[in-house]
Amino acid sequence: MDLSPLPDPDTFLTVVEFCAKLRISKDTFYKWRQIPGAAPIAHKLPNGSLRISGTDFNAWLTTLRSEAA
Repeated sequence: MDLSPLPDPDTFLTVVEFCAKLRISKDTFYKWRQIPGAAPIAHKLPNGSLRISGTDFNAWLTTLRSEAA
């Protein structure tokens, strides 16, 4: 999975952009949101849509790193 370039920490991704970057469906994203820690923090806008900051995306991605076996 090619995640480069990582999002600029000062930008916000829409759910569609986030899903495209990870090559997952929106259904998968919303399922992950139901499991604590499985998805990055999402900010809810007044219109109800969600945004993921580049900073939160990068921090979440770092938590998924594991040592090579």
